Amino acid sequence: MKNIVKILILAASMLMAVSCEKVLDVDAGERQLVLNGVPSEGRRAFVNFSYTHFFLDTINAQPAGSVNMTLTVNGVPYTPDSIGGCNYFFPYTLQADDQLQISVDADGHHLEAQTYVPRPPAIEDMSVKVYESTSFNFYLARFNINDHADYADYYSLAVNVRDSGARYNEWTAEIDTIDTVTTTYFILPAREITSNDVCPYIPLGGYLYSQLMFLDRNIEGQNYPVEMFIMKLVDTNEIAPFKHWYTVSAETVTPARWNYLLSVARSSSMTSFFAEQGQPYSNVIMDGNEGYGVFAGNARYKYTFDADTVSDTIRIPVAAVPY
Repeated sequence: MKNIVKILILAASMLMAVSCEKVLDVDAGERQLVLNGVPSEGRRAFVNFSYTHFFLDTINAQPAGSVNMTLTVNGVPYTPDSIGGCNYFFPYTLQADDQLQISVDADGHHLEAQTYVPRPPAIEDMSVKVYESTSFNFYLARFNINDHADYADYYSLAVNVRDSGARYNEWTAEIDTIDTVTTTYFILPAREITSNDVCPYIPLGGYLYSQLMFLDRNIEGQNYPVEMFIMKLVDTNEIAPFKHWYTVSAETVTPARWNYLLSVARSSSMTSFFAEQGQPYSNVIMDGNEGYGVFAGNARYKYTFDADTVSDTIRIPVAAVPY
């Protein structure tokens, strides 16, 4: 218990010290066709297909012309039955273990990619309590990962926070109304899923994760217990009533999505400030060569709790907290 408290206090201190901003140059060169799709278990199949555009410009995305698109699911071909902007929707609800291929002909180019829909993560017995010490407080999320036997699972864990309500802005002396969703840090002391042989992430300060990706090699077929410590912070400028929704998200992904998420994480990490930006991973083939975009399946479990209604509390005695 003392070791966990030491980890929590050190990690919390480092979290409060982290604040940085990054500016990237925008390359306004030749437009390229981009195919993006995340076929998700239990969801309607769709992809986004357009020319490259500035990532903040969601209104003026440039659709491709003369598009002929086919999605093949387990050998059965489907064509889009509706189009919204640059999103192409198919009349099919995705299921675990579906095998997918997509083929697109547009503006004299041919694009193709393939993926599958992984089995959803079997998350069981989720519970949340408040974990209090004399220094820092956390939400303690406990759950089991019932890993699929004889199946290669690629996992990703993250925690999102939605804050909604009014708060006093000390700089403008005005009341601001906010409704924001952010990713927060957590601590997960479980060597079987955080060791270097299964986890490609180096946690901030050795303890803090904003996303944890790991292979199931060390928990193959097990019902594995997890304790996730989520930082419980207080904003003294909030005006009651104020909502805090935390969502614990567990995702199983294909190897292609795994590689894509890793490429994005590495390009946005603190160490990337001192390195040249790498190209995001792509499994799209265009005219026989590497194209732009990613077509990779996933399945997701989400558990959302209202932080202000968590009633159970674990209190750490003063003697257990080092000074």
